[in-house]
Amino acid sequence: MPGVTPKAPATPATESAARDPLAPLLALVAGLGDIAPEERISRLREALPATLSDLAEGNRRLRDALHRREALVASAAAELRHASELLGQGGPDGAAAESARLRRLAEDLERALRPSPDVRPLRRRAHQDVRPRLLVVDDEEDAREALLEVLEPEYDVLTAPDGEAAVELAREEHPDVVLMDLVMPRLDGLGALERLRGDATTSDIPVIFVSGHGDDAVKVRSLDLGAVDFLQKPFSERELRARVERTLRLVRSQTALREAAQTDALTGLANLRAFRARIEEEVKRARRYHTPLTCVMADMDQLKPINDELGHAAGDRAIAAVAAVIREELRETDFGARYGGDEFVLLLPHTAADEGRVFAERVCTRLHETVLEVSGRRIALAASFGVACLVDDLRDDAAEALVRAADEALYVAKRSGRGRVAVAELTDVDAHAVEPSAGAAHP
Repeated sequence: MPGVTPKAPATPATESAARDPLAPLLALVAGLGDIAPEERISRLREALPATLSDLAEGNRRLRDALHRREALVASAAAELRHASELLGQGGPDGAAAESARLRRLAEDLERALRPSPDVRPLRRRAHQDVRPRLLVVDDEEDAREALLEVLEPEYDVLTAPDGEAAVELAREEHPDVVLMDLVMPRLDGLGALERLRGDATTSDIPVIFVSGHGDDAVKVRSLDLGAVDFLQKPFSERELRARVERTLRLVRSQTALREAAQTDALTGLANLRAFRARIEEEVKRARRYHTPLTCVMADMDQLKPINDELGHAAGDRAIAAVAAVIREELRETDFGARYGGDEFVLLLPHTAADEGRVFAERVCTRLHETVLEVSGRRIALAASFGVACLVDDLRDDAAEALVRAADEALYVAKRSGRGRVAVAELTDVDAHAVEPSAGAAHP
């Protein structure tokens, strides 16, 4: 067509250049091996302006995309707030709860738009990388950089410029140790420590104060609030590392003791004490975000004949084998515990009753397909399951009632022939009608 330059066909090289503005420069560098030094310099000088222009254009596009995303998020937050206000103006029953939920969602979106100046995000570690992670908190950039230079060779370090940013980052990343200044804008060190100790997700994070403004009264106050140490400025690099290592040893020791105290030795699942603490947390979280929480009770079938014929050691191996199958089916966010004897209890957050039934039937089927060999004998494994789901229940005893409903569903499954799943048909956890799932039954 006259006046139109035909478009050159795309090649791997041109496609790569379109994706990566550095590709032409890298290709040029790769071909400079046999060229005289003066010619290399000349060619590089010619290529650099175009490359820098392409990089600037790429950055501009990224900024534009980010601005569009932020505008969309801000618009969504405004719409949610408007909807929340409309629902709160004399709406139908249940509108107040829905209005509060929409308002929280709007606040979450608005929080995501807030800038976090000078917050240094954690470098994500590879699975095999077990370096401790530290959070350095100081409003002076030079002080943060000085600590960073000393600590980063041995630890993963993230930084924050004040107490507010530190609390948010601690909730998100859960560092092993926090090194924090006392005097900071927005929220000082003592205020940040109080918030960390008042939040169940951060209450166990050790805090070392690092400051030049601490008299004896301040030091005593910080230790009373739960700080593990106070490092007075100026200090040596050797002393800093020694204090951090001592705190990390203390953390490892306490973690090991806590895990031992909360773990069932036979199955490797949590014990009943840990379960009771966890279910209260999960109920609070489900209420806050208006998400379902499902509880599954499981009880082994025919364990007594195994104990009678082969001894309790064989029975223990069977219990451990059932626990192993359950562990393999749990998601990272799920929680499993040995409830006692050959009975187990499982918590499935963000899971409705039907999804809990599918989970229980899958475990039931896997157990039916698993055979344990003990002293030349092949032992078939089986269990019965009861499922109950908590949805927007605000009563004080909701956790206890949820477990009770799942337990009653379990016994319906037992009475219906064992090796099957029964689901409590609940509008709230006071209802006890259950329906056994015949599809999961096994002979």
